Amino acid sequence: MELRHLRYFSAVAGTLHFGRAARRVHVSQPTLSQQIRQLEEELGTPLFERARSGVRLTQAGELFRSYASRALEDVNAGMVAVGALRGLTTGALRVGYPPSMRGVVIPALAAVLRRHPGLALSAEEAVVRRLERRLVDGKLDVGLGYAPARSLDLEAEPVFDSRLALVVARGHPLAAGESVGARQLVDEPFALLTSGLRVRARVDAWFSAMRLVPRVTLESNAVATVLAIVRAGLAVTVLPEPRLADAEKLVVKRLTPAPRSELAALLWRKGAPRTPAADLFAAEVRARAQERGE
Repeated sequence: MELRHLRYFSAVAGTLHFGRAARRVHVSQPTLSQQIRQLEEELGTPLFERARSGVRLTQAGELFRSYASRALEDVNAGMVAVGALRGLTTGALRVGYPPSMRGVVIPALAAVLRRHPGLALSAEEAVVRRLERRLVDGKLDVGLGYAPARSLDLEAEPVFDSRLALVVARGHPLAAGESVGARQLVDEPFALLTSGLRVRARVDAWFSAMRLVPRVTLESNAVATVLAIVRAGLAVTVLPEPRLADAEKLVVKRLTPAPRSELAALLWRKGAPRTPAADLFAAEVRARAQERGE
């Protein structure tokens, strides 16, 4: 049995589709099928049920999957340790973050890549609940979310206060004052992050407390889309301040009364070794928080 057999098996077990699994591991489907048959012959039992309706794990396949996953995790951990000795000239960094925090993640990742261009970076943008699951499953090295973490398997290291603020285009009538009150927003069109995102729940809670029903003209799960509409002068928005990736033509204003803030945090899997690349990314996030006096 060779390492490739475990990787091919895990790919098929994860997709339950030989074609998609072959593309994931960058081999042809006949090659993948042949390798799986070799593995089944060595184990002396089928690992998959193959039918027109699809592919399913057999009872033996389900049992073997846990051991194969554990073996691959151990191999990956060994590769991480070797990568640390090589001074980050190679290796990977997998970061997860919610859409509202892309403004702090992207500069931190850029700083890491400038210092270590040999690293392969992966940035996954998703809701915090999914990011926490991915961290617990070992699919991410470090994440950004909130403290405390929902999962007991994660450690949360607070790094800055996540404060909501109004964002408007330059030249907008509300851009002139020091702060903006709720009554000034009654007739404004809003572009907001999609319902179901944690930031949107905070925004809705503030509107509710102000007894204000916003006129929402656009909803999107992409911060960039929301900001593009605001930048064009077609709407205003409420987002965590000042975590914007591109504020060139935007103005950030304080809201009064001030919405409740939350603690943004670095998230780590308890007991898991922290990779040097993840530590470097975390240091960049902390440094940016300190520069802003947070």
